[in-house]
Amino acid sequence: MDDGGGWRARARPVLLGARRLAVCVVLAGVVGLPLAFSWAVTHTTVETQVGTSPTTLTLSTQGASQVRLGIAGTVYVPTAAGPFGAVGMIATVDGPGDPGAGDGDLANYVRPEMLELYAGLFHDPQAAIDEYVGLVEAELRYQLLVAIAVVAGLGGLGLYALVEVLPVRWSREGRRDVARLGLAVVLVLSMTTGLAWVQLRGSAGGRGPTSGGYALSALDGTLAAGATTDSPVLRLLLGGAIDKAGVLVKRQEARDREYRDLAEAGLTAQADAMTGPREGELAVMMQSDMHCNTTMIRLQRQVVSMLDRAYGGEDDEDAVPSLLAVSGDLTTNGTAAEGTCIRDEADIAGRAPVVAIGGNHETDVSLDQMADAGMTVLDGEVDEVGGVRVLGDTDPSRTELFGGSTLRGDESQDGQGERLRQEAEDAGDDQPDLVMVHEAYAAQAFLDVESVDDLLTDPPPAPAEATTPVADGDDGVPDVPASAVFYGHWHRSLPPRVVWNSDGTWTLVMELDTSGGAVDTPTITNFSTPWSRPQQEASFPVVFLDEDSRLVTGYQLYRFDTDGTVTVEPRVDVGAPPEDTDDTEDAGDADGAVPAVTTD
Repeated sequence: MDDGGGWRARARPVLLGARRLAVCVVLAGVVGLPLAFSWAVTHTTVETQVGTSPTTLTLSTQGASQVRLGIAGTVYVPTAAGPFGAVGMIATVDGPGDPGAGDGDLANYVRPEMLELYAGLFHDPQAAIDEYVGLVEAELRYQLLVAIAVVAGLGGLGLYALVEVLPVRWSREGRRDVARLGLAVVLVLSMTTGLAWVQLRGSAGGRGPTSGGYALSALDGTLAAGATTDSPVLRLLLGGAIDKAGVLVKRQEARDREYRDLAEAGLTAQADAMTGPREGELAVMMQSDMHCNTTMIRLQRQVVSMLDRAYGGEDDEDAVPSLLAVSGDLTTNGTAAEGTCIRDEADIAGRAPVVAIGGNHETDVSLDQMADAGMTVLDGEVDEVGGVRVLGDTDPSRTELFGGSTLRGDESQDGQGERLRQEAEDAGDDQPDLVMVHEAYAAQAFLDVESVDDLLTDPPPAPAEATTPVADGDDGVPDVPASAVFYGHWHRSLPPRVVWNSDGTWTLVMELDTSGGAVDTPTITNFSTPWSRPQQEASFPVVFLDEDSRLVTGYQLYRFDTDGTVTVEPRVDVGAPPEDTDDTEDAGDADGAVPAVTTD
């Protein structure tokens, strides 16, 4: 009988071999690290959007950064980071392309309209630069990990094979062998470092001048101080553009401050009209098409602060509203620079969680930034957030600013709506309370109606009929497996519609207005920037749900006109009236006025 000694004897060579292989892999990784680093630096490439321009970001090893504008010339910026200050960033503008007006030549990019757009997107240039640098750093880390894995793995296998083939033996006096091994490692490391240096210097990011022949004095005092260019035309254009952009920023700030002061005072004056949830209700603030408008982000945050102070409890789960639900188009064009306003939008909710879907203006970068900001980004499955069951998915379409729309994949809005309806039906007793899609086409497919627009604009049933359960489909809409359906995209305000189900329950169907007051179809001479005051009426509702039945029992609209006028509309009750008529009284007067809170 084998007492275990035989098994240990047989296993010993395997364990020794595994140990040798591990040592070989570690040694190969150490000596090959310079090559892995140089490979990662020269293969780090990020395709992104800067403003309206497709741009490729790569790395430079000349101790400076560059903005390459093709035949227009190059701007050289004496800014770098990384080891020994040797790594800079190269932004190569792919185009410039047609910005929506004219033939797309460089002159279009210094027109007042385009400068207003870029002044808005890059009002805080350091924050914008940090977002793009973050993208490049993330890609560099990924490329470095891949390169180390390849070098260590292949190099380790090769070294292990060499050790097994050659008669390498350790003597009892191992100091000399250790010294030889150390010397060999140093020699190989020196060789790989030299090869890495040659690769870095010979790469596209290691060649060419580090400065141009013309100083850009217009950039003195900015993040690009000391920059030069190789193009006299570019020096001339930038010199005038910087001054114009500065004037535009100051004008935007003044108009924004004037509008915000008026709107904040209007909210304070109407504190008594703001209604919180009644006993047994949850409050959900809805938002759509904010388009990064910093003014409305701040004002919506003020509304949350006022409601929470008046109606919220001490624990976070008792926050009012209980949830901020965003139905897409948080951003203007889905650029990395808009990560700052995505984080600001997440902060609107205060103590409450945020659930969101991407709209047609969001990119994959935006969705990652939304998740990083702590938002729950829906992906087609029912998720419970803040005590509310929600279902939704990112818009299947992607739209470029001043450009056309294309599908992200094979699914259309109709297909998305049908898929989400099947998901809601399959959920059974856990069907969603709220369904969020971005466009009406997805909403009407979910509702299984020909036109959601007709549904909202046709007269609803008379009040006497509205409180009586009807058979499935008698109101033109099959039973809906959700308590409410929301969509946005069209930037307009329509009265919602209550759809009745055959079991006596009801579903609220609501088209959300633009929360940011953004222009629906922007053109080069008519568009909204993140730092603009609302260009059209902005509005959003706070929706109330019964915790037991999970049905929507009412909503309250907040409207912000372009002149700064604020209207807090009375609460509107929906669905069948409660049996106890005492509960129908507006809780605003009973619970007291909302104290004025101004967010700074």
